[in-house]
Amino acid sequence: MTAVDPLASPIWPGLARDHLTDAPIVFDEAVRVILPPVNEDQTQVPIAVDARRLGHVDELVVFGELNPFPVVMRLRPGSSPPFASFRMRIEQGTPIRAAALKDGSWRVGGDYLDAAGGGCSAKPKVVSDVDWSSVGEIRGRAWRESGGLLRMRLRVVHPMDNGLHAEPLFILERLAIAADGRDILEVELKEPIAANPTLTFLVEDTGADRLRVAARDTDGRRCEATLPTPAASTLSSGAGEGLR
Repeated sequence: MTAVDPLASPIWPGLARDHLTDAPIVFDEAVRVILPPVNEDQTQVPIAVDARRLGHVDELVVFGELNPFPVVMRLRPGSSPPFASFRMRIEQGTPIRAAALKDGSWRVGGDYLDAAGGGCSAKPKVVSDVDWSSVGEIRGRAWRESGGLLRMRLRVVHPMDNGLHAEPLFILERLAIAADGRDILEVELKEPIAANPTLTFLVEDTGADRLRVAARDTDGRRCEATLPTPAASTLSSGAGEGLR
């Protein structure tokens, strides 16, 4: 760990002051940001953040520093591991950071994403092509992992309009995964998340045979899905269904 920013970004101190709680900040290689070597579509850039080496964390915040909207998501994993993968829009080459709150301090990791840009300001095709009757539809699949975990991959039909065009802001803003009536993971999604969000999380395996996924967008639309979990005897085999 070090107090010296390995990416030497002049923007980072202001972002941290504005968007993180007033807690000490250190740079820690245990917080990993995994980026693609080549980006062909700046509106759908795959990113993964992984702070599992830290163990339990209270919150995980992802930043795209030079985007018009620098905060990408806030993950509150509860007793689940601090891990997420997703697709986001990139306006230009930028540092991508993940900040994990653990034991009263922020542990920060990151890397520089080299990208041509324009992904935030470009109007996504899905806005004009979307079947509005399917907005809010959730599809998902679960795999049983070792160590008492489930890997969940979710896709939500939603245009995720970031408000940079004539339309008002219209994004999916909250998603939660629950087992036996208790939230086991909660995430706030922000403007940079790509249209039709595709998200992967690791969650604790509570033994429940079904998990409930609930989401809400900025128009107040609520959508839910019930996803079956694989049988306890299986490992890395999938099960999935979707409900509107």
